[in-house]
Amino acid sequence: MRGFLTLFSDRQLAILRAVLPLLVIFALIALFYSINPRFLSTPNLLNLLRQSAVLLIVASGLTFVILIGSIDLSIGAIVTFSAIVTALMLSTVQAPAFVAIVVGILAAVGVGLVNGFLIVKGRIPSFVATLGTMTVLGGATVWLTGGRNVLFRDETLRWLASGSTIGIIPNVALWAILIFLVLAFVGARTHFGRLILATGAAPTTTMLSGYNVVRIKIFAFVLSAFAAGIGGVMMVARTSAGTIRMGDDLLLDGIAAVVIGGTALSGGSGGVHKTIVGVAIIAIVKNGLNVAQVHPYNQTLLTGVIVIGAVAVTLDRTRLAFVK
Repeated sequence: MRGFLTLFSDRQLAILRAVLPLLVIFALIALFYSINPRFLSTPNLLNLLRQSAVLLIVASGLTFVILIGSIDLSIGAIVTFSAIVTALMLSTVQAPAFVAIVVGILAAVGVGLVNGFLIVKGRIPSFVATLGTMTVLGGATVWLTGGRNVLFRDETLRWLASGSTIGIIPNVALWAILIFLVLAFVGARTHFGRLILATGAAPTTTMLSGYNVVRIKIFAFVLSAFAAGIGGVMMVARTSAGTIRMGDDLLLDGIAAVVIGGTALSGGSGGVHKTIVGVAIIAIVKNGLNVAQVHPYNQTLLTGVIVIGAVAVTLDRTRLAFVK
């Protein structure tokens, strides 16, 4: 692969890396449309928007953690925890929808703070710390719910995710796009975004330049958890039920979306603005396999194969000298 890349100039390589993910998307669309033309029907495209919305929110926040060269294995558990807290506030406490949403998101932010302090102050590797947090949250959600689904009825929350403000576009998709744009702007156009990149690329140099690397890293985990909290609220709003495993799939899907989009696992390269490409690839694969009526067990196998292939095609290997 390295020998093949030497055939191109730096400018040509940059163009190739920018175009390849888009070619993968068009190839997948063509493949699934040839299998079943219903793939590009309006109802299915709207369904695709709904299915990808929460993943886009969660992956956008997770990008900040990966940009600093860390990993957050608790992201799916945070989504579930936020969703369960929101559902319990509505069903048990009978709180107004706004209060339930705020409490659910704050619960997620609290977990992000814990992750940040464990990693930065406790000097525990992010892989180990967030793996532990994931396990703790899994037990906490079972304890809070007694292992049962938390059902509720709230029209405000239902409209927030399933209603339509602009034409037939579901609100959950509009929220996802808005949050993505805000986080992409923060990552690409703000001083904090530049510090995130600098911390991932050269943490010691950033610290010696007078910047508080500890605070930057903690805030990255808080921002990731904040996005996961919003994702949990959106997920529970769509289903009107909180379940103890509802965020599990978002862990691997979120990491894969960030990496496929072009953010290096070693940190310091990429950005939120690229993550949407990875989200699109994963969402198209999952939706396309459903439309193609592939058996659920085979879907898991094929999704893994396609994701590995997409990573192999789109990944910038020049940034993989090491993984922190």
